[in-house]
Amino acid sequence: MRIFKSTPEKTVQRDIEAAAANRERVSARLTECDQAIARHASAAKDCALSGDDAGLDAAQTSLRSAQDRAVTLRSALSEIDQQIAHLERTKAEMADRKLRSETAAEIELLARKLGEIGAEFNGVAQRMSEQTRRAVPIVYEALGIDNFTKVCLAEVPQALELVSTMLRAHADAVLAGTASAKLPLPEGALAEVPAPAPSEDHYRYLPIKPKFGPT
Repeated sequence: MRIFKSTPEKTVQRDIEAAAANRERVSARLTECDQAIARHASAAKDCALSGDDAGLDAAQTSLRSAQDRAVTLRSALSEIDQQIAHLERTKAEMADRKLRSETAAEIELLARKLGEIGAEFNGVAQRMSEQTRRAVPIVYEALGIDNFTKVCLAEVPQALELVSTMLRAHADAVLAGTASAKLPLPEGALAEVPAPAPSEDHYRYLPIKPKFGPT
């Protein structure tokens, strides 16, 4: 029984780490191969200068072999780089989809909360309207509150329905990739950092000279 289940994100990360390790290994072999090419080229030159034909043949054979190996290693290294780039894009796409899914869920929760609180608000406004309607004939000043509750009962439910519809449309756009994956912060969410209090180093304390000298 597997206690820790592997997720697609973890699988991709393991593939990236394995590809990076493989790249390091191939890169190290390519470095050694380039060093061997330099040695064989130098040896071939020395043999040519000294007239050692047998040594020259051996050095040139080793040189061509090292050069062919370097070409193969560079090709492999390029393929590994492409593989890593593809895995990094896949990782970024998965992270983006996850964030968009979380954002859409948060927007849906907000729409539901608005609906729930709107129903509560409407109930309170209804009860308030019943009382203000009774109070108006007795106290004329209650007319303003009565009118306000009537406006709330007439407009708030429709406004909340419109807002909820627009919120869900935005959530659909987030999932479709046509809207930002992150939710914008409400105004005032980023609290201003208070300025540090001035330290005592900003002040100079001078001794007070006596007004009158000693007698």
